[in-house]
Amino acid sequence: MIVNVVYGFLGAGKTTFIKYVMEYPPPDEKLVILVNEFGEIGIDGLILADQTGLIAEVVELPSGCICCTLAADFRRQFLELHERFHPDRIIIEPTGVAMISQIMQILEAEDLRSLYSESSLIHILDSSEFLDFVKRQRHFMENQLRRSRYVILNKIDRVKPHMVDLLVQSVKEINPDAEVYPTSFARVNPDSVNRFLRMTQEEPRPDPHRMEEYPEHEHEDGFAAQFRVFGEKYDEVFDPQRLKSFFEGLKNREYGDVVRAKGVFRTPKDWIKLELASGEVRMDPVHFAVQSAVSIVGSDMDAEAMESGLIGCQI
Repeated sequence: MIVNVVYGFLGAGKTTFIKYVMEYPPPDEKLVILVNEFGEIGIDGLILADQTGLIAEVVELPSGCICCTLAADFRRQFLELHERFHPDRIIIEPTGVAMISQIMQILEAEDLRSLYSESSLIHILDSSEFLDFVKRQRHFMENQLRRSRYVILNKIDRVKPHMVDLLVQSVKEINPDAEVYPTSFARVNPDSVNRFLRMTQEEPRPDPHRMEEYPEHEHEDGFAAQFRVFGEKYDEVFDPQRLKSFFEGLKNREYGDVVRAKGVFRTPKDWIKLELASGEVRMDPVHFAVQSAVSIVGSDMDAEAMESGLIGCQI
């Protein structure tokens, strides 16, 4: 069995990349996608299941982060997926606030390591947010990048062309061995996708002398603790234009400091997906979903105002 971990901060494009990978699925493989979301309401699982349902089994692990509060659940889920599906490959999409070094500690534990033969780490970066994020959360970003073998430098359409080389150089300064792929909409050359998924590799490991910079529980007690999640499910029908206005309000910080928002909604005509990432609101069609759901991550958020705003979007 092969394990691919697709990780990156909130809104970087992890789910978009996995959807793109599923356009070129590995032939003759039984595939499972394990999605972990930071909060009780899982949206990415709905989005992936909508597209990949005939290609892969999509399993959600919501309500926390697999590298700290859900570590035991993640280990149990991994073992159960192996026993139930006997997959040839598991693609793991951890929450955007997960620390990859702690995820790998779990995966490299004796009871799990014996279940897979190969692994690869694919790091999705938001070009438009990267330099600012490094300034604000340098230890977290260094931890993430030092374990990367492949870095998808996503959303280069949102930066000036001359900045791309600077961003690649900035990544290389932290991890000289990383292979960096600038792209938009997480779409890389199909041959590169094949390389990510198939190449046998030895993952780079952090210098043990630097591990004291990253305390074992830094994630749980530090980085992730600054975020809160608002999540709800609804049976009602929504007006798409009111929803778009609501998401624009999230972008403009009318409800607090929102880092990431996404939702799937039933409208009078069809299902739609709305996302707020990198300061941009997108609305796209969704083929089908069972129930409307929304997940909003940020800090200092007004949950009552958001609940009221969403009720105002209903028909």
